[in-house]
Amino acid sequence: MKSKPQDLAQLAGQRFAQLQQQTSKTSQLQQAVLNATDPAIHSQIRVANMRGGTLVIEIASATWATRLQYQRLDILSALRRDGFPMLSSIEFKVNPKLAQFTPEKPKPSKQLSPKASEHLNELAERLDGDLAAKIKKLAAHRGGQ
Repeated sequence: MKSKPQDLAQLAGQRFAQLQQQTSKTSQLQQAVLNATDPAIHSQIRVANMRGGTLVIEIASATWATRLQYQRLDILSALRRDGFPMLSSIEFKVNPKLAQFTPEKPKPSKQLSPKASEHLNELAERLDGDLAAKIKKLAAHRGGQ
């Protein structure tokens, strides 16, 4: 017997709702794990998945994983108190790529904007002497040409 065709929009909507719910739960678990662990490890740890009652946590190094293995029961108890009573165990996976990800800080620019350079040149025109020469030299460091 053949099954009836189903509306694709309805199927996609159901799957999207499931993904949204899973993402929300993972985000809540991430925050709960951060609350239950030492702040020194927060940049080295990430909730990866929850399979059945097992929480899978990725850690940047084996050293941190070993340290957390000793704290496993304390973390599990804290997570259960924070609203995740369905958890039965925690599994730690080492993922060295977590340690490699560091957001780059913007480098300070040593160049002036063209507008700032223009203002400095106008100021230097009104002055004379050594100060005017120094302001013109500063105005020459403009970027975006």
